[in-house]
Amino acid sequence: MSGNALTPVGGTPVGRGRRTGARESILDAIRSAEPLSRVELASMTGLTEAAVSMTVRRLLEEGLVVETGRSPTGGKPRTMLRLDPAARVSVGIHLDEDTTTYVLTGQTGGVISRLARPALISDDQEALLRSLAADVAVLIDASGVDRARCLGIGVVWPGPHGPGVRPEEAPPHLRGWRGHDLDQRLAEATGLPVLVENDATAAAVGEYWVARVGPTRAFAALYMGSGIGAGIVIDGVALRGSQANAGEFGHLCLQVDGPACWCGSNGCLEALAGPQMVVAAALADPVASAEAGLDADRSRRSAAGNFAAIARAARGGAPACRALLDDSARYVAAAAESVVNLLDIDLLVLTGPGFAAASFVYGPAITSRIAAADARTWHRSVTVTVSLAAETASATGAAALVLQSSMRR
Repeated sequence: MSGNALTPVGGTPVGRGRRTGARESILDAIRSAEPLSRVELASMTGLTEAAVSMTVRRLLEEGLVVETGRSPTGGKPRTMLRLDPAARVSVGIHLDEDTTTYVLTGQTGGVISRLARPALISDDQEALLRSLAADVAVLIDASGVDRARCLGIGVVWPGPHGPGVRPEEAPPHLRGWRGHDLDQRLAEATGLPVLVENDATAAAVGEYWVARVGPTRAFAALYMGSGIGAGIVIDGVALRGSQANAGEFGHLCLQVDGPACWCGSNGCLEALAGPQMVVAAALADPVASAEAGLDADRSRRSAAGNFAAIARAARGGAPACRALLDDSARYVAAAAESVVNLLDIDLLVLTGPGFAAASFVYGPAITSRIAAADARTWHRSVTVTVSLAAETASATGAAALVLQSSMRR
């Protein structure tokens, strides 16, 4: 099958301009707040009771929804509905610079099985394809789930995406690939539809799916891996942009005449305070380097691995490492405040391995920065939270993208 068999989440217009079908509305409502009765579904979705009954009947026949007993009320007991977790599943793959993470996810967002392999750094594209296809087969077979229930594969990685990205601009472990090449060739190798996305957008969809965020709540997921990005979800739809690069949080300009960034601009958040800058500062500081044990391991760790070591040292009370994270967090907090003000949202989720390691510094810094203006001017209350699945958010989100796309068929 061609990878074009699936439509990315952002393939339809965002927000009020996108008309949601009854099937999608009902499945999304049950996903976010199950168990629900037909009466509750009508109230939540705005559909008539007749439309709800007809759609639910079809979903029951397909095995996507199951009845789970009755709920006593003041009148007639109501039959409650849930999603069948294993009725349909999908595979998510996160191609990070250190590790390739695979998850098999059911339609309620739970991880059925998981697999992690060291990233394959090679110019041999056929070897990468064989490795991915073999690991997908192992993942599905080990789960005991019928392969016929698998709707497809979502693949995500860091860095720019879209038709304008040249192969030489791909991350080192994917050098020479174009997104649509990997899409089509992996689909041919596995016999499953494939879609590709960036890791921050996928992480936001994963949070929406796994944390069961309400379908009408807008939020941003700030993602920190080897770089910094963001995924933005509005009305249950990930904002992707014209080149599929929406949410480049790391490239907000915080200093007009600041240092050059790899993107070609100056003063970007990543260039000032991203994980690679924190690591570079630690390596240049003998005290911080010794606290984090970077000298002994620097040749064997990626930037993300070194950043995690700095975070561990800071959590353990190492002052030089803590100072580096505090300085980075000031910039990240200022950028986060801009995102909140621009989008008028009241939920920020910190996710990805970087925030998983260092949220104890970044979370309070962001909360403190936002709270002052909220109390005095905006009269809102912004929640800053850490994803419960921060380490695997992108892989889970990649799988969720496939499941969410299937709702619209």
